[in-house]
Amino acid sequence: MKKIAKIVIAVVLAVSWLWSGSVRAYVDDASVIEGNSARLILEARGSDVVFPKIDKIGDYPVEGVSSSNQSSIRVVNGQMTQEYLRKETIRFTPEKSMTIPSFSIRVDGKEMKTNPIEIKVVKSMAPTPNTSKKVTLDMVANKKQVYVGEPLLVSVFFNESNRANLMKVEYHKPVFKDFFVKDLGEERSYRKGAYLVHELRYLLTPKFEGNVTIPAAVARVAERGRRKDDFFGTYFDVPIWSRVVSNPLKIEVKAAPENTDLIGDLTLSDSVDATEVKANKPVNLTIRITGEGGLEDFEGPKYDLDGVTVYSDDAKVENHLSGNKLLSSWEKKYVFIADHNFTIPSRTFTVFDYKSGTVKKLETERHSIRVEGGKVFAPPVVHSAQPQPPTTGRETPERLSKQAAAGEIPEKKPGFTADLWMLLLAFGGGVVLTVLGMKIVPSLKWKRRVNPMKESEALRILYPHTNDDTKVEAMVRKLYAKKGGDKRVAIDKKELKELVDRYREL
Repeated sequence: MKKIAKIVIAVVLAVSWLWSGSVRAYVDDASVIEGNSARLILEARGSDVVFPKIDKIGDYPVEGVSSSNQSSIRVVNGQMTQEYLRKETIRFTPEKSMTIPSFSIRVDGKEMKTNPIEIKVVKSMAPTPNTSKKVTLDMVANKKQVYVGEPLLVSVFFNESNRANLMKVEYHKPVFKDFFVKDLGEERSYRKGAYLVHELRYLLTPKFEGNVTIPAAVARVAERGRRKDDFFGTYFDVPIWSRVVSNPLKIEVKAAPENTDLIGDLTLSDSVDATEVKANKPVNLTIRITGEGGLEDFEGPKYDLDGVTVYSDDAKVENHLSGNKLLSSWEKKYVFIADHNFTIPSRTFTVFDYKSGTVKKLETERHSIRVEGGKVFAPPVVHSAQPQPPTTGRETPERLSKQAAAGEIPEKKPGFTADLWMLLLAFGGGVVLTVLGMKIVPSLKWKRRVNPMKESEALRILYPHTNDDTKVEAMVRKLYAKKGGDKRVAIDKKELKELVDRYREL
């Protein structure tokens, strides 16, 4: 065992140099509530890390620094590497919006720079609590009027006074009926005057027009109390429960003046990774929509091109807050595979801009793709033919006699013909096979053949190797076509398994 341990350690040390260092800088929240501190996290991966000594970030002094170290061993393609992750968390209090500058970190003897970071200092939406109360609960919306499909931000603030000594809080979020709801991140906690504020944020998208009332949020609060034990004469802590209720919200939801594909202040961009490819090589189209508005339920365009296999993944939708403004991004990728020149057509979407009250259009570009080494594609041409008399499955005696006279069919002779002998032999063979089957089949144990690989998983494994092997390329195209609903495609399961086994571990 000692020998094995030494070998493992030697292998780890021998391949550790393969690990290339990296650095990253980020903040725990890009929107800093006025009067609260921001946290900058510097992260470095490498065996030898030297962080810079930072006394100020911009014009603001550093208030505190904490460090953490992690190490782990991972196996990649049969090789073991030891990873070291070191972090420094730097706390400071900005008074206004700013750009955190880039910093240099020395990793394994190399100087690496972090990325600059934009942060915004914003005012809290939390109402100023009544100073006579130890605990308050408030609910605020950033809009009182919205259109159907227009998102709004609802924040719930639990305000805890310095005088409160709480043991437990049980929070029940409001019932957001007639809205699509999405939680925006985890709870945020910060100081506002004499209160510790806990903030929860929800993204709501109204489904129907009308005047909607969002019911109040409710919390049960246990404040610490003291009780004397009559027998022993000692005191112990007991919870004193009370109920805290927020205000309800009234929202007016209006119908958009026109039925449009999207609602918001949005922009569109699209791009292809190549306009010239070899036959049966994939072309990737990416469509991206960004701006202020709701994009959760947008499916995107559909493409159905003659002789072209088209496949698309689900759209990737992200939302983040910039101050009290909701910004969204929608991205979807398409794959086109063909053996001839083709054109990705333009697509147009209508958008109702609720800021200006107007309808706008977003349009993708038209992309002409040249395929090298492919065949010239032309739509099939239907040639005219001489009309044929209708036929039925049943022939009349008159027609048979006429065909026989014309020499079109052989004239049948009475007696035991070849067809009759064939019929008798088939009948006898069937009887024999039936008897044998009744004796043999019960003794056999049948096993259902299990598909060794889901086709979606096979597609994920094989797609990166389309340029490495023509067989992989052909199989990927078939998988894409079948996934797109083409029922004419037949997949050779044996060949699929061989290809997947070959590239599974690469």
